[in-house]
Amino acid sequence: MSFTESVAFALFDWHCSTSRLPLIKQSMEVVHGSLSLRGRRSIDRLPNELLSAIFIFAIDQHCHDESDPSTTSPTTISQICHRWRQVALSIGGLWTNIVLTFPTSNGQLTRTLNWLERSKTSPLDILLDLRDPAWDWDEDTHGFRWADMKAVLTLLLPCASRWRTVELLTDTWAPIFAFLVHTRPVGPSLNRLEKLHLARCNAYFAAKGELFAPAALSQHLPLFGGDEAVVPRLREVTLTGVHIDWSASPLANLTKLELKYHAADVMPSVAQFAQILATCPDLEVLAIVGRGPQFAASNGIIGGTASSVVHGGSSQPDSGTGSMKLARVTQFSFGFVDINYAVQLLSLFDLPALRELNLEDVSASLLFQPPDDAAPLLEWLAAATHDANDTAFPLPDANATSTSNPISGSIESPSTSRLPMILLETLSLHSIHAPRSTFARFFGACAGLHVLRLCEVNAEALVALEGGSAAAKHRKNSVASAAPLPQLHTISARGVDESLLTRVVQGRGVQLKSFDCEGDSGPESDADDDC
Repeated sequence: MSFTESVAFALFDWHCSTSRLPLIKQSMEVVHGSLSLRGRRSIDRLPNELLSAIFIFAIDQHCHDESDPSTTSPTTISQICHRWRQVALSIGGLWTNIVLTFPTSNGQLTRTLNWLERSKTSPLDILLDLRDPAWDWDEDTHGFRWADMKAVLTLLLPCASRWRTVELLTDTWAPIFAFLVHTRPVGPSLNRLEKLHLARCNAYFAAKGELFAPAALSQHLPLFGGDEAVVPRLREVTLTGVHIDWSASPLANLTKLELKYHAADVMPSVAQFAQILATCPDLEVLAIVGRGPQFAASNGIIGGTASSVVHGGSSQPDSGTGSMKLARVTQFSFGFVDINYAVQLLSLFDLPALRELNLEDVSASLLFQPPDDAAPLLEWLAAATHDANDTAFPLPDANATSTSNPISGSIESPSTSRLPMILLETLSLHSIHAPRSTFARFFGACAGLHVLRLCEVNAEALVALEGGSAAAKHRKNSVASAAPLPQLHTISARGVDESLLTRVVQGRGVQLKSFDCEGDSGPESDADDDC
């Protein structure tokens, strides 16, 4: 059934459910795919206000992609009849989704101009998807260049005061650079901007040892003019492969901050990163995928000991553990490419309200190699909940060479983790490989867990979920131990041993759900699809 038919029949039901004169059902029929409305006078009784509400609802429930004839768009509505066109053109809120895709055309640009005019004073939601599926990975041969981005901004900048959401997806750096340059003057006018997503969709810059390219354009440009540009409503920011001037950042009062797939050499220092976080006291969602802030250089290598951090906006010497307390962060996603760096970075966070943790070894997808041994990270996280009689595990040296199992024996000092594993309700693990004993200790530290998502983990994780019961019953005089995660009620899994998963689910009596690593709200997955 077409959208027009759906609306017509909905109007028929609406008429029949009121005290108004009902439509005669026989007065509506579909002939050869075309809708014939003989009860015209009754339909015309619908007030413009209700018709407007129906239009807005229809648009909100469908994609606005004009290139897809199966979707509902304002243009479709406005071409039904003269009255519908007049009503549609009077509703600025119908024309607020501005979409430009590669390759851009005169038709797209003309439509954009029309929609900008018809949207009147309504806030705008802008999507610029300028990626080319056929791109050959040569930065200089891409079909969308600096000049093209400048031309697009010529249309959009006059309406900057109406931007509500902006999403810019590119393959190369030149369009991003042009965006940062040409939007510097509009910072003071961005009074409606709520969400910003800038993405250079080339995740491989996050691989260990990779540096930013092209080097000639590596300078850190201020976002919207820098920290003097107050963006009062901006609450959600995602920067994927896009760096800015971190020392003069307008990133303040955010509730969601995501930094993904950056080259290590363009990331902020620990002090700069802490300063940004200090200006976001209401932050609830934090994601760091690939590389986070740079520690002070040690022997020319990024990743030494942090020199200073920020407490409440004032710079102080680094005291180590928990220097960045984020009191309201409930969801933290962390994708790492280096185990030693991962533990050193996490040791800086104090997240007392954490309820959802997503961990991923992204080096596996970036380098097409088996995941590293994540035992040092899992053991370090688990050690925070061990009592004095249990084994505690040290914080790895940032420049130490990772081995298959570098942790052994006990030490006098406890774990420096301030991530409350015992309070977690949801845990997602993607490409995390470790020995069974490590998984067992880690799961033992997450006693309050309700939902567990597993994607491409090794079989040892599932064996650990069984506890000692399954193994003990095959060994004489063995004492079976309880399975970990006593409050677990749901397991979602993908890319794991199906027979082993079935055994675990049946043995524990939990609910099994499948999930898509790319689409789930859990761990990040395919680096190419992260945009």
